[in-house]
Amino acid sequence: MATATAPVTAAPALAHRVVEHLPHRDGNAWTVAPYAAWWTTRPAARLTQAGRPGALVLAEHPWRTEIAWQLDDREPYEPDLTLDRMAPEPVVREILRLVLPRLDDAAAVAYAYRPAEAEQSRLRHLNLIGRAVRAHGAATLDRVGSQPNSHVVTWGSAGVQYAVTLVGANPACDLSVTGPVAAVERVLPLFLPEPADQTPRFPVRGVRTRLARRLAAHLVQYTPIDQLDDGGLSFGAAIGPFGYVAPPADPIARVRDTTPVAAELHGVGIDHLVHLAALLAR
Repeated sequence: MATATAPVTAAPALAHRVVEHLPHRDGNAWTVAPYAAWWTTRPAARLTQAGRPGALVLAEHPWRTEIAWQLDDREPYEPDLTLDRMAPEPVVREILRLVLPRLDDAAAVAYAYRPAEAEQSRLRHLNLIGRAVRAHGAATLDRVGSQPNSHVVTWGSAGVQYAVTLVGANPACDLSVTGPVAAVERVLPLFLPEPADQTPRFPVRGVRTRLARRLAAHLVQYTPIDQLDDGGLSFGAAIGPFGYVAPPADPIARVRDTTPVAAELHGVGIDHLVHLAALLAR
């Protein structure tokens, strides 16, 4: 690993507040140490978790926070994410959505071509999610997935059914959410960017069904929306989780809060699901 050249100072206070909100793994909390980031002379910190490859590097500026991920063969020379936020909660949210999944994905390359190790890691990661959900009262079911080299953990809560799938050595989860449209509308934004300051008055054109129009008007507050040829909706930006809402069974039916809908999210981080377990299990 390369050695940074900027002088090491005390770790920024924000780093200590951030690790208080990052989820534990197998009982291991995150720890903070002062660090000299290559790209800045501002106070920085290295965030690590026992048993987990790599680290996060966080630098604090007067009006922004910079975050990068680090592995033994990858010393960041610039931030991977820059936020105009200084409070710990939004910083943690974007670390969970955007940074830790990239760190996990890079670390997984080490066993991507070793099926036995990939399966062991896959089951361990699903157990982290299942254990977090069970701690909040939901009953989970583990099963082999329909795709080759895949496993699934499922549970239900408040009329919504959840299924988390991991395939091969890929540590990014596929999450399916099925239930009443009002409940699904509450779940999907948990994984999307914060809402824009201004929402277009006519956010999406050419949406053909009532259900799709309702969902499009809701989701466009957070992320770009596209109407697909099959009548479903795709949503998501260039980075971070993205997804698909299936077309309604009856395109002309009235839409109520109880109308059933099925949605899928891809690229969801393991730690993000652990962090949201209390919300997804009640």
